[in-house]
Amino acid sequence: MTRILVATGMAPNLLDRRRSGAEWCLYWGGKGYNALVNLSELRDAITAEPPQLVCDILDIAIGVFLADIAVLRGSNEAWTRDLHLLMPVRDPEFWERNGGRLVSILHALTKDNFSMEFCAREPTCPELLSPEAGGDVGAAARRKRGEVRRVDCVSALSGGIDSLAGAAMTLRADRKSLFVTHCSGNPELRKSQGAVIGALNDLRPGVGVYANLMVQPRSGPGARFAFPGQAKRETSRRSRSFLFMSLLAAAACGAQVEEAYLCENGVLTVALPLSAGRVGSLSTRSTHPAVVHEFNGLLRAAGVNVTVLNPFLYQTKAELMRDMLRPVLTPQQIQSSMSCWMAGRRHRQCGGCVPCLLRRIAMLASGLPDEAYEMDILTDPEAYRGTDAYGNLIDLLTQAVTIRQHSDAELLMEWPQLLDLATVGVSVTDILAMYRRHAEELWRVVHEHFPAAARLMASVE
Repeated sequence: MTRILVATGMAPNLLDRRRSGAEWCLYWGGKGYNALVNLSELRDAITAEPPQLVCDILDIAIGVFLADIAVLRGSNEAWTRDLHLLMPVRDPEFWERNGGRLVSILHALTKDNFSMEFCAREPTCPELLSPEAGGDVGAAARRKRGEVRRVDCVSALSGGIDSLAGAAMTLRADRKSLFVTHCSGNPELRKSQGAVIGALNDLRPGVGVYANLMVQPRSGPGARFAFPGQAKRETSRRSRSFLFMSLLAAAACGAQVEEAYLCENGVLTVALPLSAGRVGSLSTRSTHPAVVHEFNGLLRAAGVNVTVLNPFLYQTKAELMRDMLRPVLTPQQIQSSMSCWMAGRRHRQCGGCVPCLLRRIAMLASGLPDEAYEMDILTDPEAYRGTDAYGNLIDLLTQAVTIRQHSDAELLMEWPQLLDLATVGVSVTDILAMYRRHAEELWRVVHEHFPAAARLMASVE
């Protein structure tokens, strides 16, 4: 088990006593930090400080996200990690009662084995979203001058296609949205996020409010604690969506609204494993209905009337592009977004990861022009035989063939986890229909544009 201590807000005597037993210490919000957390743009945009328990949820999410990066996964059976976090919170009794729900959410997202230990947070520790934290020219002064704009919903803006579609949806509906962006240290992703914000400003100038937020490992001068070097950091980062949901909850409470949008197409939301080898955390569950349901349950337990919503649960990625984006944005604006899992580690989108393949197929299925990728595996699959990209393509083609050739009853036998969706209010019938539309889109694009991939698809039929 890897023991991680969150030093931010921890009483000095407890920190001294427990530090020697921790492999890693995380600290933000003061001199000697080893993580950079800057929420100033959100602090300046909101009209009230979020409730104490929501601030706890946000602090926990920051700690979990940084711990996720700090502890490298192994391979095969060592993929799953055992992580123990000691976390200062404002209401330890609440978290002792609700820690099980929190651990359940984290396990569903990461498939890691989390254990959480809570201690009382020092009341003198500065609050990330306190109006006074902005100083004389910060949020408090802006509120006094009446310069903070009112919004009626909040929405995550990651820099990808689906969150761009969600943003376009709210702006087209004349909603006044507060868009929350998590800025990582990835320059390619930051460039994409800037381009997406520019496209939305062109669509509805001056309507959206944009809060670019930063949570990333970065040591300041005289860092008190070490953080793993770049080569030893975990890149899967399955906990990032918990950070996004927590930022959305804090933003919604601070803006005094009830709706928070976390937008993702139905295929990646339900995230049926593409093969038996992808069961568990090898298939992402970042917006899975059960995870979102549990997170909303945590908010209700905390007495918070905010609901995280995914309006695109029953839509394919191609449908989002066709119905939400093409009517209002140019192809160049749409394609300025970033979907690649390898973003920042390549000169352009790789073309071989699952999100890249789904994006490319959806682009063509929706009538948009093709894009340039680092590898063109759909045109020449055999050139990549033996690579992860080749395996991704085989798995996508095989899943589409399975969906096209089998009845609903047979698909439920293949993926019985679909039945669990009904327990969180999701229509299994509509999910199956969405997957069938996706399979038809994939089949049509492959057969119209990529003869070599079509032959490969025929070989698995």
